[in-house]
Amino acid sequence: MKKYPLKSDGVLKNYDYLWRMSPDRWAWEYLRRNREFQRDAAHIGDSQISERVACHNIRILKPRQTQSLAERWGLLMLPDLHANGINADAIWSPSVFPDQVEVNVTPRAETETCNIFERTMAVCKVTHFTDQIGREFLLLRGKGCVIQVRCFGLSLLSMEDVRMKLILPDFDTYDRKIKAQQEAMRVFGDDPTAETPLWTKTTQILRDGVIALDCLELDMSRRDIAVVLYGLERVEAEWSDPKRAMKDAVKYIVNKAESLRDGGYLVELLGAQLGPDQLAA
Repeated sequence: MKKYPLKSDGVLKNYDYLWRMSPDRWAWEYLRRNREFQRDAAHIGDSQISERVACHNIRILKPRQTQSLAERWGLLMLPDLHANGINADAIWSPSVFPDQVEVNVTPRAETETCNIFERTMAVCKVTHFTDQIGREFLLLRGKGCVIQVRCFGLSLLSMEDVRMKLILPDFDTYDRKIKAQQEAMRVFGDDPTAETPLWTKTTQILRDGVIALDCLELDMSRRDIAVVLYGLERVEAEWSDPKRAMKDAVKYIVNKAESLRDGGYLVELLGAQLGPDQLAA
């Protein structure tokens, strides 16, 4: 897949953090710009979630009450609206995010080690979340990436020594889940601050869409959006072109962004099910 740098000066530099994000983090970036979601999130206080810190500086989160508002949007809890895709504790329900990385937790003998744990703790900040029906999830943050992991088997909070192993997908979901596992491996890669952000066609559209939504929130016109994305000189040269290439490009970006923000993130970014054995993405 071809990757390339983008214009990244002025306000555009504020969006460089997006370049290494996985689709589920993009989903949060779009959802948190949804006004109806913002109204729901405004009713939630910090007291709804219990938080403590365990050994290895692992954050332990657990809801104190039902999270019905969060579930309405596909989340297991409502994160801080102001937190971006890297910092937000956005944990998606398996029903809307079926291709998340999965591990099986089993007993560990005294002579055994857990490579997943050792490698993860060396490079990641770890958040552990238990939902109200006892399902356990991890958010692993490192190298500009965030990975959501669902845990099966023994509880990671038990007193027993445990080890984790990746769960291999079945034939029907193999390609999608292997892709998710490959995305997760980026957390063990190079430091993104030492790299020039590189974008694909898809991530460029997603980035430009987030920027467009922020511009619309400031009551900026589509021409104003084009100036932010492409620069004033280029807009003055191309905006009035009879072929409408730039106008059509901005129209597409805005329409796509609004669609993702208003619910499309569920099927296009998370791969939520439309019905039995039918995936939207």
